[in-house]
Amino acid sequence: RASVHVRLVNLGKLPGFFQLVQRLKLEARGKYGETDRQYTGVFDISNAERLGKSEVTLINIMVEGVAKLIQIERQLENGESVNIDEIAKA
Repeated sequence: RASVHVRLVNLGKLPGFFQLVQRLKLEARGKYGETDRQYTGVFDISNAERLGKSEVTLINIMVEGVAKLIQIERQLENGESVNIDEIAKA
């Protein structure tokens, strides 16, 4: 399992955030793990898939997904509206 901490203060508050993360084949936990109950806007993002693909493929999925999340966060910081339900639809 590979993971990275990412600050997504605006995106993390939106309804559908965790569904978006799933569509990107990722998992999101609070900064301090699954038991984190305090909202900090910092998430531990990791790859959802762990078996059946090469390590390189799994890391690339995570890197691309995290880049997309950061891009959306920046759009929100700039006051742009974002429809996260339409992003990464299967």
